[in-house]
Amino acid sequence: MTATDDIPTTLDGTLENVKHKYRITQVNKLVRNHSVLSAAMGVVPVPPLTMALILANNLKMLHKLSSTYGVEFRKDAGKAAISSFLGGCGTVSISGRLIWGLSTALPVAAPVISIVTIPIFGAATTYAIGHLFIQHFESGGTFLTFDPEKVRGHYAELFAEGEEELAKA
Repeated sequence: MTATDDIPTTLDGTLENVKHKYRITQVNKLVRNHSVLSAAMGVVPVPPLTMALILANNLKMLHKLSSTYGVEFRKDAGKAAISSFLGGCGTVSISGRLIWGLSTALPVAAPVISIVTIPIFGAATTYAIGHLFIQHFESGGTFLTFDPEKVRGHYAELFAEGEEELAKA
């Protein structure tokens, strides 16, 4: 006997709706927590280490999301998806060019700009990746059926939404 056996269900699936709302609340909280953690990792003053930490944090988030949805976790597929977004994101190249340009003109300014931009990037990209996978898993997708190229435009929208959420906090 499970905890839900004694709860009466109706034909309209009220219990299923409650379970779905609870799951959505939990996964949104999970993404928010990992986004905050990525922002904190963004202040590490060694950019390659920072990106490795953000990647590891995103993989852990995907592992937890896949577990919640009962989807087999595929580290290789998760890494490939995250890397495609991290490598293809214009924000990284813009921040990198800005930091490089300022470091040649004002060497002291680059670390300061890096400390501001990389946490924002880390939080926004974690937010976007998390919500992409929530939508993908909600529709019955798996790591094997995930195609980063098909959702690149939606990723950019979610990235901007993540930046807005960070500004609110």
